[in-house]
Amino acid sequence: MEIAYEKLFFDENCIFHFQEFILPRFNSPFHLHDEYELILIKKSHGKLYIGNNVLNFTDGDLFLFAPGLPHCFFNTSGYELENISAHAVVIQFQKDFLENRFFNTREASQLIRLLEKSKYGIQFCSPKKSILKKFLRLNQKKNLRRLGDFLIILDELSSKRNIKLLCPENTLNISNLNDSKVITNIYKYVAENFQKKISFDVAASVANMQRSAFCRYFKRKTKKKFSEFVNETRIMHARKLLAESDLTIIEIGFECGYENTSYFNRQFKIYCDTTPTAFKDQVTSLK
Repeated sequence: MEIAYEKLFFDENCIFHFQEFILPRFNSPFHLHDEYELILIKKSHGKLYIGNNVLNFTDGDLFLFAPGLPHCFFNTSGYELENISAHAVVIQFQKDFLENRFFNTREASQLIRLLEKSKYGIQFCSPKKSILKKFLRLNQKKNLRRLGDFLIILDELSSKRNIKLLCPENTLNISNLNDSKVITNIYKYVAENFQKKISFDVAASVANMQRSAFCRYFKRKTKKKFSEFVNETRIMHARKLLAESDLTIIEIGFECGYENTSYFNRQFKIYCDTTPTAFKDQVTSLK
């Protein structure tokens, strides 16, 4: 859990690095690296922490992260009990993967714009099945066909308009290895416990700090109060349940760690600018 900076060792004879992860649960710490990272969630669900933001992830999600953007995927508590392996496919490539001259060409202009946006983190909404199929089969290809399919993937993603920027303002302040370890442990504690009572004292002990020092530290590093961060995590989970389950509003509130339904409704309105009932009605009307 002490990795802040991930150093990849590329085969100098390869333009990109392809790797597949099949694990009981995602266990990577909060980290960053010098490469672009294209990630397909083949099978899994949970919370993605990116910069100082949090959002849901699930099967079929496709993300692009720029170099230096800290992130981690956490499965929620009890994920192993579902008997589903966490399965992700990752492509990592360097900034100059086709030399500088390529990025000055007219043909590369659309890709340049995509890579520029990736500093905020990108989610590709409803990616085409043909893209996902090429992605999954990429490592089976050889020689120029392997490179050709990789460029086709990037080209199709560059022309995709239905994208979501995940972290428009990354104000996370991680400056050293210890910061990364502390933030990782706090995020992990919240991700695994937000469905029940979250204790400031326990969170402080996870960070190995006194409560008052912990609150100041978290606010300084993330530009958010710890209570705000917990509520964001809970509300993101509530959005998922409202969209995907038949649970009642009261049941969803309890499932997300809220013991008081009125308080749950107020917090949902703060973060989503609508009520849980209105949100559920809107999602239902789109199905």
